Amino acid sequence: MAAHTPIRSVLRRLVTRPIRCPRLLRAALFTALATLALAGCQTAGPRSGAANSEAVDSASIEALLSAAQAAGLEQGTLLRLRAIELLIAAGDYPQAQAQLTQLPDPQTLPRAFVDQITLSRAHYALATGAMRQTLDLLQSLDLSAAANLTPEQRSDALITKADALIGLGRPQAGASDLLAGIDSPLPAPAAQRLADATWSVLNQLTVRQIEDLVNQSSSYTARGWLELSRSIRREDFSLRGQLDAVARWQRVWAQHPASAHLPKALAALASEWDQRPRHIALALPLREPAGRALQEGFVAAYYQSLAISREVPRISVIDSSETKEALDLVEAAIALGADLLVGPLDKGLVNQLAQLPQLPISTLALNYTDIEESFALNQFGLAPEDEIERLVSAASSRGFTRAAIVTPAGDNYSRLSNEFSSRWEARGGAVVAQRNFVTEEDYSDVVKGLLAVDASEDRARRLRATLPRNNIEFTPQRRSDIDFIFLAANPRQGRQLVPTLAFYYAQDLPLFALPSIYDGDPKAIARDLDGLLFADGPWMVEENALRGEADTQLSVTLGSNQRLRGMGVDSFYLAMQLKQLKQDASRTLRGVTGMLTLESSGRVSRELMLVRFENGIPKPIESAP
Repeated sequence: MAAHTPIRSVLRRLVTRPIRCPRLLRAALFTALATLALAGCQTAGPRSGAANSEAVDSASIEALLSAAQAAGLEQGTLLRLRAIELLIAAGDYPQAQAQLTQLPDPQTLPRAFVDQITLSRAHYALATGAMRQTLDLLQSLDLSAAANLTPEQRSDALITKADALIGLGRPQAGASDLLAGIDSPLPAPAAQRLADATWSVLNQLTVRQIEDLVNQSSSYTARGWLELSRSIRREDFSLRGQLDAVARWQRVWAQHPASAHLPKALAALASEWDQRPRHIALALPLREPAGRALQEGFVAAYYQSLAISREVPRISVIDSSETKEALDLVEAAIALGADLLVGPLDKGLVNQLAQLPQLPISTLALNYTDIEESFALNQFGLAPEDEIERLVSAASSRGFTRAAIVTPAGDNYSRLSNEFSSRWEARGGAVVAQRNFVTEEDYSDVVKGLLAVDASEDRARRLRATLPRNNIEFTPQRRSDIDFIFLAANPRQGRQLVPTLAFYYAQDLPLFALPSIYDGDPKAIARDLDGLLFADGPWMVEENALRGEADTQLSVTLGSNQRLRGMGVDSFYLAMQLKQLKQDASRTLRGVTGMLTLESSGRVSRELMLVRFENGIPKPIESAP
């Protein structure tokens, strides 16, 4: 490997050690933190603007209802419908329902009024979670014709139907129906609302579902939307790449409705790009393999971004190997002039940061705090809780209820086992058997105990001892009350455990494993694991040009270090879009370690794809939800 390759050369740059600031600066930092904390605790004064707005809304509803009471049949119906829509928007569902019951008998109204009443009832059903009722109501509107609805109302009905289908877990059907019905021109406000809704629906789909819709769609409008989604997803990791993708798309699809009314999420990209960090301090324990792997991934993503635009942030690397106080890292980052601190990795240091009332610099910690009540410190890591949740969801969706657990012995694995049990039982499932194994031991006894084959053999021995003849034919039986097995193991352990399970009559039981079952070696063939399912991110199980480049320029690494390299890549992606993720709770980032979402607690959660071994090779079978 050449020493002058980009990733290697940047790793050899001067690394800054944490700077111990003078006592006066330390005192100033504490003063600033205390001031921020006090400011956050002060009682906010009355916000007259918001209060007036709420009063106007309430007054508007009352005025509409009073006017409806005094007006004639048709005008009164229109006024009451408007009040109902405002009540639904305000979340006053009991009052909205009460007003719906006061609407006149549909048989006394023209057809146009009946359709508008149906649409309002559908809005109410959707808002209260009655998704199937929503679809039933909209079905009676005959949206393919909908002659009695204005273009704006028809658009609204399409959006409502798509939302109901998404609520029922059918986002592809919702997107298909919406794309098929949006060819009619609309006034600007309605066109913008439809554009925003369409983009939101498309973002609910997996890449595979988008491709399916591309093959099914023939209209100019539908194809344009799908191509826009495709182009943005290719650049999901890069704000600059997304901006360029939108510009390219608009040149090709200049007559498309979305070209004139770009979804607000895409229109905001320019301002988001302006808010990007200009100087990042990366604090990692570089004397540890985990710290070096994270640094390698971070720098690889940096050079990927550099290939798109020269406007990349400056990166300063701080070696936190000997750091005992988290505030030292904060001081070092500030002294370097950074506007974002990425790190630390050490859980103890992250816990220290979480206990501070406020931080003078935006921070993305690379581990999760144990402090329940913190000030929403941004935290990202490869938490096994995310992996367990994906497996629990997959098992539950398959109708399983009874689980067995096999893990190595040890405190860490006991914690994982307990985490799985609590999440599984919270979904109404039960854990009916559990066994631990010790490294390098014969797995037969563990498996026989798990499946109760040993109990079956004991019954056979007692029977032979009781009966006078010894030529009794006997076939051991495993217990029949297990729907699937949850397994924690490394690849070597898995290649012994899985055949042992099959030998003891469990070859028909589905196996769900943590991602440690696969070390990421694309050349390894593990036919012994065929049929086993696990949850993982794209970095480990899909072809990735950036991973290939990193493995070529640095060194091929497997297992936890390869996953940490992928985490380093995603930490750079998150750093570049942290402000946007904080501002929009519904926003997601398609990272290499999973679908990333920043929760209100500051924790970055990962939604993983489901993978199955087929012919010894792990193949994704379900994208992240």
